[in-house]
Amino acid sequence: MRRAPGRTLHAGCSIARGSKPPRYGAAWHPLPSLPQQAHKFTKILPVARIFQPASCILPPQFITMLSRLSYLYRAWRYRFRVDPAEIHYLLSTLRPGDTAVDIGCHKGGYLYWMRRRVGLHGRVYAFEPQPRLFEYLTVIQKQLNFNNVQLENMGLSSQTGSMTLHIPASSSGTSPGATLNAVTESNPTDFHHHTVQVSTLDAYFHAQGIRPALLKIDVEGHEWELLKGGQALLEACRPRILMECENRHLGGGDVQDVFRFLLDLGYAGRFIHKGKLRPLAEFDAAIHQHQGPGRFWEAPDYVNNFVFE
Repeated sequence: MRRAPGRTLHAGCSIARGSKPPRYGAAWHPLPSLPQQAHKFTKILPVARIFQPASCILPPQFITMLSRLSYLYRAWRYRFRVDPAEIHYLLSTLRPGDTAVDIGCHKGGYLYWMRRRVGLHGRVYAFEPQPRLFEYLTVIQKQLNFNNVQLENMGLSSQTGSMTLHIPASSSGTSPGATLNAVTESNPTDFHHHTVQVSTLDAYFHAQGIRPALLKIDVEGHEWELLKGGQALLEACRPRILMECENRHLGGGDVQDVFRFLLDLGYAGRFIHKGKLRPLAEFDAAIHQHQGPGRFWEAPDYVNNFVFE
């Protein structure tokens, strides 16, 4: 779900940065705009980075405060800068008391808004197979009292058991590009490999009688396997789906195959383009997922997020 900052802040409408966001239902309370929050956070975060290597000599309360501020800054940045239309869709779709699923939670940019929207009587199940990210999310959950969040250090696929998670090498040991799909390595040091536990949507939710209202899916090319493992759940519950799906992650596959699986189940699809929802029939991968030189996925017309209802 991570991409270049968008120009339109909310799906279907253009709102100037810094203006009051719309209400999302009777239970929604307007919050301060990003510029108000970010102005404070961006002054503190560089300090956190400077002192991080010497964190052992800082008071624990100070470390906790910086950790919480960093996470909150990320959540607000996702809402207003990174994926504003996607966050708007979540907030306008979910209701207090709902059950939501965050598959590929990463650093929790979406999780914050999902658990806030469903409220104390709702539940968010968050799946993150990367060990270090799971540890980070566990700390955040305790620091911010996310009592309505169930964190799971596992992946979801078409079968239960274990699989190899391929994590692109980085200094942090984490990556938004981690995938359960097989990878072709030009250099063995380009990836770290971890054996992780996997389940299926049907085994975890349908067999236990849990009925999600919404699935947010960000699994870097593993969408087809994940959806196959949840066919019974999709047919019985018809949860709404917010999904990242890109040809560049499919290893020669086609996003249309993933879309067709959902369309055959009776879903209707739309895609998010420049902050607005458009009918799936208007999506053209040659235009909206054109693979050119450089960071082509940051092009203004590039599309990676889809909605199915």
